Amino acid sequence: MGQAIEHTLQKHLWPVVRFIEKTAVKQLSLTACALSFSFFTTVANSEQLLLTEAGSPPFIHTFDQSRFENGSELIISGQNESKKQQILIVRLDNEDSSDYRSRVNQEFTLSPGSFELILPLSGLKASSGKPFKQPYSKLFVFGADMWAGIQLEKILISAASKLPEQTLALDFGSGNSAAFPGFESIGKNSSYLKGKITERVRTSGDSLIRDGISGVTSLQIPWSDGQWKLSLWTQDQGEWEYLPHFLTRQIIANGTTIIDEKFTREQWINNVYLAGRKKEGGIDGDLWSLVGKRRSGFISQNIQVSDGMLNIDLKGDYDARYISALVLEPLDGIFAQATQEKRRERFLNQWSVHNPQYSPPDGLSLEDISQQVKDDEAYYLVARDTILNLTFEIESPVDDIAPVIVVSPPKSSDGKSLKVTTRYGHWRFERPAPNATSLILDDSYLRADMESIQLSNKKPRRLYVQVNVPSEAFSGDYSGKIQLFSRGELKLLDYKVRVLPVVLPKLETPVGLYLEPTPYYQWFKSLEGQTSTATSCDLSLLASHGFSTVAPALPTPDTEASRQEFIQQLKQVKRFGFDGKILAYSPLKRLLQQKSELSAGADLMKLQQLLKDQELPEIYWSIFDEPANDTFSQIKSTARLLKDGSLQFKTAGHLNNESQAELAETTDLLLINHGIEVTEESIKQLQKNSSVWLYNMPEPRLAAGLFLWRSSAEGYLQWHGRMPTADPFDPTDGREGDVMYIYPSANQCPKSLDIHRRFLDLHEATIDLRLIQLLKDKSLSNPKFENTLAGISELISNEWLIASELTNKDMIDIRKMIYLKIINQK
Repeated sequence: MGQAIEHTLQKHLWPVVRFIEKTAVKQLSLTACALSFSFFTTVANSEQLLLTEAGSPPFIHTFDQSRFENGSELIISGQNESKKQQILIVRLDNEDSSDYRSRVNQEFTLSPGSFELILPLSGLKASSGKPFKQPYSKLFVFGADMWAGIQLEKILISAASKLPEQTLALDFGSGNSAAFPGFESIGKNSSYLKGKITERVRTSGDSLIRDGISGVTSLQIPWSDGQWKLSLWTQDQGEWEYLPHFLTRQIIANGTTIIDEKFTREQWINNVYLAGRKKEGGIDGDLWSLVGKRRSGFISQNIQVSDGMLNIDLKGDYDARYISALVLEPLDGIFAQATQEKRRERFLNQWSVHNPQYSPPDGLSLEDISQQVKDDEAYYLVARDTILNLTFEIESPVDDIAPVIVVSPPKSSDGKSLKVTTRYGHWRFERPAPNATSLILDDSYLRADMESIQLSNKKPRRLYVQVNVPSEAFSGDYSGKIQLFSRGELKLLDYKVRVLPVVLPKLETPVGLYLEPTPYYQWFKSLEGQTSTATSCDLSLLASHGFSTVAPALPTPDTEASRQEFIQQLKQVKRFGFDGKILAYSPLKRLLQQKSELSAGADLMKLQQLLKDQELPEIYWSIFDEPANDTFSQIKSTARLLKDGSLQFKTAGHLNNESQAELAETTDLLLINHGIEVTEESIKQLQKNSSVWLYNMPEPRLAAGLFLWRSSAEGYLQWHGRMPTADPFDPTDGREGDVMYIYPSANQCPKSLDIHRRFLDLHEATIDLRLIQLLKDKSLSNPKFENTLAGISELISNEWLIASELTNKDMIDIRKMIYLKIINQK
């Protein structure tokens, strides 16, 4: 799925790049003021100035020196004079650069106001992921929007500054990675290091903590006797779903214990994996204190050096013996702390946060802010066999760590009651889109532990109340109440629900999530037995919200035991009502990575015998996912393998780029997204050879609901139910952000799961589809319902680019139109 980033850049920014290459250079020859295009000007021994006169981008520079030493950095500062965030792109070429993938393309998001951006000039990688070799030939700095109000004030190259006297600064990691300014790069072959060592290089973090060395048993560094201050950076950032998960760790320096940790598995989950949920963004601290500082693994301790040697022993699990940087300095030295301050400034500059200004209210308030259909009597309209999602907002002029909040379920006049589930919004930093280079502060993390709720005057507190309306519920009017008691003040708010005398049909169209267990079930053997229970809890949540398909975490069918597990997981999925088409996203790809096609075919044949006569969901085997052109031949070969007369397995594949179009005819199920043209016409053209589903569209509420119906696509899958990137509460620690609809918890199956607010949006899409189904059913006996369907169809374009302009209010109005038609029955 990660190739979506590259495709987005190519699609939206390539025209700007071409403008620079073809147009800007011509303008340079016509007018000197069009661009600042200069040779190096020496500012100081450690700086070389590139930009001699402030101006708007684009900026182009041709390098006239061969290479830059480790620790050198490109520093760009200026002003975003517009009133909104802007994107600035920094591109570097070398003599081998010929296209997007062979260049360095770094995107920065600028908030309004001043900015300073820093790009290391060593250890770079091209967009293809390959090391980017020096010497560099050209630098391009340009905006995604060329007339965006960006002013470049200074562009310079800074060499590493000299260390203070009697100070040692070591940056451990790969020899191909950039060192932090002032630090000496130390690779695995250093004489300082002992142990069976592995270099780690991660995609996230600054040049100090992005890389490091695991498996170190000791460091021995000659140093003068006396008392010194030792500072260490000790946290591996992790990668994708993986976070190092050691339970014991000790670091001892010349007899002084620097770190001594012992966790049970449960303690590690609570105190490390879920640490980020303990505080709230904008309330308990800024992005650095809640994320950057927390994930540095920084520790400082005074130690005694004797016999002319600094000896550091590391004990514990392999990943526990990790170090990314070290500073040794006099007791009154400030280099380590200054490094932390530099890291803080860079972190906050790199990750622009959109945080709308909020002023605390004069008094306590409780307000209904739900966006649902109401009738003229202010009753929320809802059909049976569904869930009504309501939202209420509390604002408080003062903090309250223990407010009393009671949500009474709605009751009818004769005492019948509907059940409710209540969560509250926890404020956290997150990316507005998986590949975004900026952050937002949002209360999208919906927590079910209502006993932990607090009020703050820095942010409003929102309650997310779900009213469960079962199929057997009596139609009629119900009234509920919310009671808030804070700081001696009581607030009451009534809400009213009108249950309509109609049961929504079960969703016929496949709509659902890719789903994996929380990663730590795979990390600790003692927890493996809980995986099935945890998965059942997730499936129950999906089924209760009307979802109709899932892409489950099926095992690789390479052994008899794993094939039996494969069957058991399919049975589990079916028990929760997911008995239609099921996407097997990973198992075949994993199987082909470890075996030849011939051996893989033999394993699949054995699985086929087990599947026979089982009446299990129909499996569609994913054989490609947004593939590169050089894999097409292998993909076609795999397709032939699965369609072989002895197997006859169904295949599936994901397309997000027109360059992949030739694969459209190789699969039985084609999943497409907005990376290619998504229109009713294009979908029907693809349907001549395959079933067509949509996946990972920008607005899932619309894409998985009304547009899915309007476009004639046959299903929808959204990435991902549970896929945190490393730390689940750090949005910056990967190439892409965390993509979760269901949050991890210490309990394998809590009474109510923590969810992301986008889960409710996708649930609303299922309700929209079920209402459309209801109209279709009724149109069979009443042509006026068919007219209503036709009228709704006219309101929704069959082209995604146009349809995506529909607002949430538009969708509510359409739903109201359906409800009123049902009520009037004419």
